[in-house]
Amino acid sequence: MAFFQPTSSERRGLIVLCAALLIALVVGVFVFMRHPSDVPVVEQRKAETRTNRYYAVTERQFETFDFDPNEADSTTLLRLGFPPFMVRGVYKYRAKGGCYHEAADVKRIPGMTNELWLRLASHIHIDKKYQYVTPEPRSYPRREPVVFEEPQQPRDTILHPVKLQEGSVVALNDADTTALKKIPGIGSYYARRIVNYRQQLGGYASASQLQEIEGMPEDIGQWLTVDPSNIRRIDVNHATKNQLVRHPYLRVYRAQDIWNYRHNQGPLQSIDDLRSLPSFTEEDIERLRPYLEFK
Repeated sequence: MAFFQPTSSERRGLIVLCAALLIALVVGVFVFMRHPSDVPVVEQRKAETRTNRYYAVTERQFETFDFDPNEADSTTLLRLGFPPFMVRGVYKYRAKGGCYHEAADVKRIPGMTNELWLRLASHIHIDKKYQYVTPEPRSYPRREPVVFEEPQQPRDTILHPVKLQEGSVVALNDADTTALKKIPGIGSYYARRIVNYRQQLGGYASASQLQEIEGMPEDIGQWLTVDPSNIRRIDVNHATKNQLVRHPYLRVYRAQDIWNYRHNQGPLQSIDDLRSLPSFTEEDIERLRPYLEFK
């Protein structure tokens, strides 16, 4: 196998190439040793240039002085620190006939910030022609009150009945509304309620039944006497369902139970038969005792 034998021209080229590489290496080492931090400084300056180019913002210095928002032009508003969009909003509002009547109206400008308002609030001065008119208080001449003396008239005993004296009583089952209104604490309204409830019951068996009327005075019994002998009784075995329902102590459910008992088991013999009906309690039976009869 024959070895590679370079020609003379090839040898000269290799020598030149090696010499060039050696020179470049020596120059590089010399530069680095003389300025070792040149490369990082360049990179740092490039980074600072990029930072300043993209992020550096010149801070605006706003002024603070007295102004009228109804007359200030765009330049004035920008100097005061109003952003351009707020300036356009002020112009549109004024173009439509809007007006700032007081300093507080400026606070309602869309986009107003708390910082801007606090800085400018004390410098807002509204011209008098834009302010609301404050009406002056009226003054009236003082007049002395006129006193009319009503003539004395005799007491109207119909409108203001004479009340019962201590020890006087009224028969509860016989008294009309006029007599009942003589009871202390009883007027026309409660007198009518007493009479109407008496008709529904068929008569009062006791003065305590008046407490079943809402709002009735608790001490009304001292002015009443009760005679239960004339109480109107219901014939349980012959009364219609409507007659049973109308009594305040029976109403629908108890009347229906009596009606079913009569048709299923025949006539009721006594008030004790009511104990077998589901809607009657002992208290109900005792309250009904003066009002029922069994024929």
